Amino acid sequence: MGNDSALQIERAAYEEFVRLWSQGSFERQRLGQAFYNHFNLHKLTDQVGLHDLYEADGDKAARLISRLFHFH
Repeated sequence: MGNDSALQIERAAYEEFVRLWSQGSFERQRLGQAFYNHFNLHKLTDQVGLHDLYEADGDKAARLISRLFHFH
């Protein structure tokens, strides 16, 4: 999944996720895991890169999110 093939998510949906994350709505989940689950990424056929995102937390997860996804 290169940058030119980034997955797209609506910016408003991403901002809602960030709001929920900052409120502690995803207890006992890593940032990447919460993002993966919130956006139902398990439904995607192409899971390349998404496993690493699921396992990531903190800055690493934030970097992967910005690399794998385009917000419009």
